[in-house]
Amino acid sequence: MDDALVAYNSGRVDGAAGYRDPQIAADPEVGADYRIGLLDGRIAAFHLIAEVRRILGADGPLFERPDDVTGP
Repeated sequence: MDDALVAYNSGRVDGAAGYRDPQIAADPEVGADYRIGLLDGRIAAFHLIAEVRRILGADGPLFERPDDVTGP
């Protein structure tokens, strides 16, 4: 049970950070718990970003153009 909770929490942290550890995700014992935490973390990050956009009153993109423009 403790391993499942640790894997879930690791997945949640990784999901919020936008990272996925394929080795833990493929683990037969705790992989499912990690993947559920990963999804929950991504959903939490999405809701956070949506709330910030709502507070800022942003309807469209937050930036005029991408920062990595290489052309003129």
